[in-house]
Formats: sequence, C-alpha cells, structure tokens
Amino acid sequence: MPQSRRTDIIDFLVTNLKEIDGVQSGFDSSYTYTTNIFNNVYRKIKFLDEVNDFPALYLNAGTEIRDFNTKSLTVATLDVTIRAYVYGEDDSQTKADELVQDIEHVIYNLAGSPDKGILNIQIDNVSTDEGLAEPLGLAEIILTVTYRLED
Repeated sequence: MPQSRRTDIIDFLVTNLKEIDGVQSGFDSSYTYTTNIFNNVYRKIKFLDEVNDFPALYLNAGTEIRDFNTKSLTVATLDVTIRAYVYGEDDSQTKADELVQDIEHVIYNLAGSPDKGILNIQIDNVSTDEGLAEPLGLAEIILTVTYRLED
C-alpha cells in the first residue's frame, strides 16, 4: 500500500535531519554542525521523561490543509512539530540553542525540494525551555510545509 504524502514528508525530514552529525554540512561546506545527533531522529513525539538518548529529535505531523485549485494542482500545507531534547551538565540551554541552529540549517536547505513536491518549508516558531529542566533541555520548532499533492 502506498504511503500518504504526510508520511513521505515526515520521512524526508527525518532522513535529512539525521545528517546532523557534528561534521561539515553536506548542504554547505562552509557550515559545520555543532551537534552530533547520532541518528536519534524519530517519527513520533515523546515527552522529556520518556527520552533516554540525548540529543534526540522527535517529529510529528499535525494539521493538513488542502487547497484544491484545479484538477491537476492541489496544494497542501502541513504543520510539523520538531521536539529537540538535549542533556548538558553545564549548560543545556546552549546545547539546545546550538541544536536549533543546526536544525534551521537543514530546514533552510530543504525548502523548495521539487523532487519531493515540496514548494516551501517555513519555520513558524522556535521556543526552548530556557533552562527550566536543567541539566535536560528542550527546544520546539514548528514548521509549515507546503507541497503538491499527487493526482
């Protein structure tokens, strides 16, 4: 059975976010990731007390809105939540901010991926726990992904 476009979009984001590996970016050789995510990127949401491996990213697809323009062009927007969890003995807030910067780098380089039908990826909101859960840290990024639906 074929996957839904929602599933394809989340899987595409998960695959690309796994590239955050603490070395030079494959998108732009002048950028070096400050975080190594160790492939801890998942297609589900977990709460802080459920996370055992740090750093980790959890993605969740939210509301999808479809705009039926014509028979051959249907555009959808999908809200995506990325939760980033970090652990830092000294400063989890700095680690969370650095991971957010790495995530932004990946997202900005994915925006407009025509091979996946993605027209645009927009970062709508970025928030952190501001050190509230020290030595654990949490950041949340809300995206809006605009893409074409296949006929």
